[in-house]
Parts: sequence; structure tokens; C-alpha cells
Amino acid sequence: METKKRNITQKIARYFAAAALLGVVLGISGCGQPQEEDDDMIVVEQEAEPVVYDMAVVMRGDVRKTQRIKCTYQQTSDQGLSFGISGISVKKVYVQEGDTVEKGQVLAELASGSRQDEIARLEYQIARNQLQMEYSQINEDYEISTLWLNYMYQTGQTTADRERLDDGIAQVRQNYDYYREDWQDAISLDSQQLLLLQGEASSSRLVAGMSGIVFHIKENLEGSTSVRGEEVLTIVDSSECLFMTEAAEYASCFREGEEIYMEIVSGSGAGKYTLLPHEMENWGDQQLFSLAEGAETATIEVGTIGSIVAVVDRRSQVLCVPVTALHNADGKDYVYVLGDDQMREVKWIETGLRGDDTVEVLSGLTEGERVILQ
Repeated sequence: METKKRNITQKIARYFAAAALLGVVLGISGCGQPQEEDDDMIVVEQEAEPVVYDMAVVMRGDVRKTQRIKCTYQQTSDQGLSFGISGISVKKVYVQEGDTVEKGQVLAELASGSRQDEIARLEYQIARNQLQMEYSQINEDYEISTLWLNYMYQTGQTTADRERLDDGIAQVRQNYDYYREDWQDAISLDSQQLLLLQGEASSSRLVAGMSGIVFHIKENLEGSTSVRGEEVLTIVDSSECLFMTEAAEYASCFREGEEIYMEIVSGSGAGKYTLLPHEMENWGDQQLFSLAEGAETATIEVGTIGSIVAVVDRRSQVLCVPVTALHNADGKDYVYVLGDDQMREVKWIETGLRGDDTVEVLSGLTEGERVILQ
């Protein structure tokens, strides 16, 4: 046991002795040879890369400020139909939404009851009495001719015979005058009754006053009870459609014959279009625009929404800079320019109209100067 401990102790002693010797050797080496400075070593300080700015030239141009206005593609005319009588059941609706109809076509009607039979009877009675009136003159002339023949060939043509002839003729004429008065009175009364019934019949029918497309029908119209004046069916004329806006405050931004631009962002008609103001003299709460000649319309559906670009203010050939060059601090405008040392410098300016892309410069810059863009 003692021998084992002695061996371990000797190994440790030899380890430290070797380490000490190594330290001496290194120390001698370091002391014996003086350390030389490396005169060829160059210390390079990394320089910051120069900043490259996007620049713009101050120049003259047009400054435009625009406003997008909602517009709707719709038909130029429509017609709302309503029954002229209340409290009657709607017997039949002959059309559906989307149907094409012609002017004068019956679209729906109320239950008529015995009205049509009475109208037919009155029309027959009036026609019969009018025929009686027409034949009365022929009959009257025939009877008078008969009296003359009797007078000429069957009497002695005495004074008494002539008096009887004259009395007979007067009686015939009087009789037919009475007949005609009766027939005329009957025709007048029947005509008044017929007009009343025809008015009711007209009020109980919806008749297209224009050719077009059935745009809307009241839900469950057939079988419902009529309400006088209630609009239950709408026809639209889709042969000509225009874009309509309701922005009277921007009406002064447009000029007759001057093209404007409109964009549709979704739907089958998506795209950009050129429009023209339509009949500006008739503008009021609504403003109408037509597609410029040659524009494609086949894919634009009634009801499509678009946006018209209206120029609300403009300046022509004025000094201007891009809006991306403009900054503001405490309500004052400024731009950045490059100084002689190629460092950014602030330059205060006075601005006018701020357009969509450029800003009018009133003072602080001269044409040809360069400004830094953001």
C-alpha cells in the first residue's frame, strides 16, 4: 500500500518538474529575443458606404387633384305600373321578371266578375241603336215617298188632298224625330255606362306603356288584393343605358364634350372606360354619362357599379415636385436636397395645390433643382 502511494507521488513530482522546465525554456526564449514591431502592418478603418438617394428634378407641369365618384350603369327610362282600383283580387299575372314585353301588352289583370259581360251587352246595344239611327232616315224618306205616290196617283190632287199629304209628311217626320231622340238618349246613357265600366276595366289591368324588360314584380302578386296606386310592376327600357351619379357638388368639374375616365373593378364588365357627359343642360340631382364612341358595352350589365375620376382642381404648367418629396413639420412644408458635402439638407418651401401625384411649388425652389424622394 505504501509502495503504491510512493509511485503516485513520484509521478506527480515528475509532471510538475516537466512543467516548470518548460516554463523556464519559454521564459528564456522570450527574454533572449526582443519582440520586434511589425512595421508593415496597416490598420484599415472600414468606411460607411455612401447613401444613394432617389432624386427628382423640380420642373414645370400640370398638377391635378381628383375625386372618385360612385356611378351606376342603368337604363335611361322605366315605368312603374299600378292598379287604379282597390279591393279586387288579382286574377292573373301574365309575365315574369326578365320577360321582354311590347308597348300595349296586358301584363296582369284583376278579377272582372260580370263586368266584361255588361261591357259586351252595352257595346251591342249602342251599336244597335246607332244602326237604328242610320236606317231611320232611310225609313223616313221611304214613308214620305209612299205618301207622295198616293197623292199623285190615288187622289184627285185637290186642296184637301194636299193638306192631307202635308199633314201626313209632318206626322212621319215628327214620329222619326221622336224615335231618333229616344235612340240618341239610349246611346248617350249606354255610352256613359260603358265608359265607366271601361274605366274600371282599364284600372283593373296593367298594360305596358313602353317596350322593355320586366324588371320587378311584387312578390306573390297573383291572388293578392289590389291597392290603388301601389306600384306592383316595373318595366325598364334596356335599349339605351347610361352611367348615373348623384353628386351634384361635383357637377362643375365636368365639361360638355370633355372625356373623363371610369373604372369598374369587378364583374363581367371590369375594366377602364372613357365616358362623356350626357345632356348636361338637363342635369340636376342626377348626372348622366355615356360611353365614348367605340367603347365595348356588351359585358356591362344593368346595375354595375363603377367609379368616375373627377378632376376637382388643377394647375397648368406650374413649378411642381412629386408628392413623395414633400415633408411637413409644425405645419410647414419642406423638402430634402443634397448639400455641397453630399449630405441631406432641409429646404423650406411654400406650396399651393396638392395633387394626386405632384405638388405645386410657390416659392423656395427653382426650376432644375433636384430634391430627394422618400
